[in-house]
Amino acid sequence: MRRLTRLVTRRPLRTLVAVLVLVVAAVPLALSASSKLEPGIPPISGSDSARADRLIDEDFGQGVPDLVLVVTATEGRSVDDPDVVEAGVELTAELAAQASLVDVSSYWSLGAPPLRSADGTQALVLGRIDAEDTGEAIAVAHELSPEFNRQTELLDVVVGGPVEVNRQATEQAEEDLARSELVTVPITLAALVVVFGGVVAALLPVAVGVLAIVATLVVLSIIAEFAFVSVFALNLTTTLGLGLAIDYSLFIVSRFREELVDDRSTAQALA
Repeated sequence: MRRLTRLVTRRPLRTLVAVLVLVVAAVPLALSASSKLEPGIPPISGSDSARADRLIDEDFGQGVPDLVLVVTATEGRSVDDPDVVEAGVELTAELAAQASLVDVSSYWSLGAPPLRSADGTQALVLGRIDAEDTGEAIAVAHELSPEFNRQTELLDVVVGGPVEVNRQATEQAEEDLARSELVTVPITLAALVVVFGGVVAALLPVAVGVLAIVATLVVLSIIAEFAFVSVFALNLTTTLGLGLAIDYSLFIVSRFREELVDDRSTAQALA
């Protein structure tokens, strides 16, 4: 550590330039991390639920529906009214016509009471997405959701189901991350200026946080090539990267200033 301290204090400009070059070189790989991360959370491999899903799919050609349309008959109608039945059958056929969906069924196509609400005002339309992975399934939901979220004279249709919930949660997480950074970074920087008593010292934890975030994104980008990494890792990366940078910078700067008070040189204080 003392050798590193001597190197930094003897060649501060070269050290800073080297760090900046590394950061700039790492930025493209760091920015690619979000496109490589998987939306949602995968099923736990080897769990009873995962085994059950696999057996149902392999032995019976069935599975948990990915998309669930919750259909409400408007203006106090019943889902068994003739005009509503006709509209429900048409909706089921429209969903079944989507090339990305399989095993589409509904209360009207099956006549199954469990797919109908007790008061008769709501019914379900179910469908499975024919996709290789979670990301592809969410892409299908992203395409179909605006199309089937609708309100007509007879039906009020809302798209739900595991994949749609996953899609909405992922998009909300990304929006929240951007919003939190937009709000917290300026506030944090202002607070740091007050705490450190200077702009230069206040910029130190921000710089360390940026370094930590970029480095972590690079690592995540590499790991994502070989293993499942959830997109929610982005939230942890920014939160922990900036939070720990501030904590440790407060500690280091405070200790550095204590050493300067004791009449030590800059190099000695850093060491």
